[in-house]
Amino acid sequence: MGVAIGKPLSTLILACDAMGRHETAAEQLGLPVPEAMFETRFGLQYLRARGRHSLATGNPALALRDFRLCGELMGKWRMDTPAFLPWRADAAEAYLRMGRPEEARPLAEAQLARCGPMSPRAEGRALRLLAATREPYQRPVLLHRATDLSQAGGDRYEMAAALNDLAGAYRALGEYRRAATIARRARVVMPEFDGASPATSATLSAQEAAPPDVAGNAATLSEAERRVAVLAALGYSNREIAEKLWITVSTVEQHLTRAYRKLDVTRRSDLPADLKALA
Repeated sequence: MGVAIGKPLSTLILACDAMGRHETAAEQLGLPVPEAMFETRFGLQYLRARGRHSLATGNPALALRDFRLCGELMGKWRMDTPAFLPWRADAAEAYLRMGRPEEARPLAEAQLARCGPMSPRAEGRALRLLAATREPYQRPVLLHRATDLSQAGGDRYEMAAALNDLAGAYRALGEYRRAATIARRARVVMPEFDGASPATSATLSAQEAAPPDVAGNAATLSEAERRVAVLAALGYSNREIAEKLWITVSTVEQHLTRAYRKLDVTRRSDLPADLKALA
């Protein structure tokens, strides 16, 4: 077995982890490989795949060690180019998983600085990771750009991840309706995306990341309150709702007031667009 085995083996490991087949990836990592491989570019690819597996299976500290080693070797061999191996972005993600955004930020910025106009996928990922190191109100503009770049690069997985992080950012800002719309878009882009959002979830507190328990509270609505709230969530005005349901505007207002209280929201825009399915 030659040193070139590192390339197909690393590709297989990355693919298995991306599909959630972590046990299969672990089996591939258990296969013997020549020591000489680690003195070649194929060894770098293998180290990165091993690090990504550690990240996927909940061991970011171990992953960081492999990513850092990749960076050291690439610098030593004068082949430190993000187009070949984005170790800085990988290391930034590991730090985010460890809840250390202040250490992830310079790595994400350095990765971004090395991305040229011909690498939209790498730039999109770097922006997504950089957004996770910023305050919630600063994230949407970066994540919208990351989404566009990932789409331009044809990377559905990264686009779904960026959309998922964007939904998380809007939840942190209290814009639950917009967050729900963006989360649905992420599922359309990549239905098999597991919703894992290491960049966002690692930097949001539980209070920021979790919206009100609309799904549970929706069951407490009366039929009349539910009908009114569903129409309000769809954008109908109180007068339009009154006309559609053959009730007075005053009655609409009373139903909405009770619905807000039961759903634990304070304004019309907080009503989820999929309230009908939840109720």
